[in-house]
Amino acid sequence: MNDNFKKQISEIEDVSEIANILSMSTELKESVGSYAKEPYDKIFSSGKNRLKMNFGKKGDTIYLLGDYKSKDEDNSSTVEVVLDAIENGLLASAHTLNKWGLFAGLIESCSVKKLGFDITSDAEISEKEFLFNENNSAVLVSVTADSEGKFVDFIYNNGLEITLLGHVTKGELRMDDLSFGYISEYTD
Repeated sequence: MNDNFKKQISEIEDVSEIANILSMSTELKESVGSYAKEPYDKIFSSGKNRLKMNFGKKGDTIYLLGDYKSKDEDNSSTVEVVLDAIENGLLASAHTLNKWGLFAGLIESCSVKKLGFDITSDAEISEKEFLFNENNSAVLVSVTADSEGKFVDFIYNNGLEITLLGHVTKGELRMDDLSFGYISEYTD
């Protein structure tokens, strides 16, 4: 997130207004464009652990893995567990969030196949902090219904923090009862 964007949103509390400003970000559109050409997060793009960062289909479940509330940028233990989950075929997608925060990560994950999301916020922190915390060391993942039970057991057995966010949708971007519009508004 560039300094101009940070300054612009620093005093805004309305997450819809922030999302609208982000929808006009050329930096986000460039990021989305690069993922359209090569839909892999650098960490999960090589060898047997190669997994796309984009959501695969409507109905898949979206989770956050790791601690998204702290300012700790070290997510190496989370990444190790995610790499093991990929090796075991438990994930449909995986995308790190540390550069932009959850909202931009969701946009990037939805953009390749023009999908959307319907998530629930965290009542313990503000919606703004939840969606736009740029020092987010969590990993955004999606799983299919077939592997969800095994995935959740695997994550708990590895002692990793897991947060159920919601589901992949056809194209609308929703959190709680709030709509942020459609993915095309952020990608076109």
